[in-house]
Amino acid sequence: MLASSARSADGAAQAARFAREGKSLQAVCGKCQDLQIVLNAPRSLDDWRDTMQKMVDRGASGTDAQYDDILDYLHRTMTTIDVNSADADELATVLAVPDSAVKLIIARRAGKKFADLNDLKSIPGVDAAIVDAKAKLIFFQ
Repeated sequence: MLASSARSADGAAQAARFAREGKSLQAVCGKCQDLQIVLNAPRSLDDWRDTMQKMVDRGASGTDAQYDDILDYLHRTMTTIDVNSADADELATVLAVPDSAVKLIIARRAGKKFADLNDLKSIPGVDAAIVDAKAKLIFFQ
């Protein structure tokens, strides 16, 4: 019962964070950008940082908290990832997997690189629905 309550609380906190981040994205980026164009253009985390800096340099205005929210949102939802070379934090954030799955991914790729999405989905703790939803972000080199 306690574990179920903890999962519900975690889910509610994540939903609240996601809503706040979405509001920051709309408030800052939506002033000048068609957000659909932004959300249809996955990039690396470094590219998102560069893009945000360019927007600030061009006059985008927001608070530090809003900029942090936007980058967190883009990192979790629109950042590309090479499963065969990404670090542990990147795997956890972009793939939304627990630490136990991150460790299994890193151990597996040390001996045999991942070839495709089905290969990745075979790892315990990896949510196949999340992988399918993020398929355009995930690659294997």
